[in-house]
Amino acid sequence: MLSGDLLKNPLIVGLVAGAFKNTLSGKKIIDVEDIKNRISKIDGTNPLIFVGLGLLAKNPALTAIGMYAVVDPPNVEKKEEYTGYLNVGESQQSTGYSNVGESQENSEYSNVGENGKIISKKRCVF
Repeated sequence: MLSGDLLKNPLIVGLVAGAFKNTLSGKKIIDVEDIKNRISKIDGTNPLIFVGLGLLAKNPALTAIGMYAVVDPPNVEKKEEYTGYLNVGESQQSTGYSNVGESQENSEYSNVGENGKIISKKRCVF
């Protein structure tokens, strides 16, 4: 059963490594409900993306990482609010940047269509 060919398969290696880590940390060995929830989403938490890319690229390391992520998901903390930039039509006070069509006070930078102070330069014509 534990022949050399079985341990060379990246799918099995990733699966066994994830199950072993879950056993050591006291979690369920394989949490089927969690796996179903993660693989049904089309976003960065879907581990089948890594498995598929590993198989397409014939990269055993990427395939094993994907299978490990299937069994033992990474701890991802979601940030609910990120206010580093503004999109078109939004308004927010005291930011350094803004986008098209926005108006705000005390902005250092502005884009097309915004209300901002325009300093005209005087030109000297000879």
